[in-house]
Amino acid sequence: MRINGFMVSLGNRIRMARERAGYTQEKVAERIGVSRSAVSRWEQGEIEPKVQNLVAIAALLSVSTDYLLGIGDHETPGSLRLSEEAESALHKFIIEVRKDN
Repeated sequence: MRINGFMVSLGNRIRMARERAGYTQEKVAERIGVSRSAVSRWEQGEIEPKVQNLVAIAALLSVSTDYLLGIGDHETPGSLRLSEEAESALHKFIIEVRKDN
């Protein structure tokens, strides 16, 4: 994606998607099981999220991983947004995966 001729970074795409979804950094961090500072550092481009976190971010914010990575400019339609139940299940899955790693 380009804005005024400039490529938009992964961090900026995460921030823009988060803001459009109406989430704070704290809420994103809580939902995917990371610290708020990790979300901030992703958005600032200081570090990149791990693959499982990128997938969780995309699911939570109802965008595709391709969109976040800059592979495509098309976001996932809002009608594909996760239900609270599915979001909770995803959160539990991520916690379990982290315990195993």
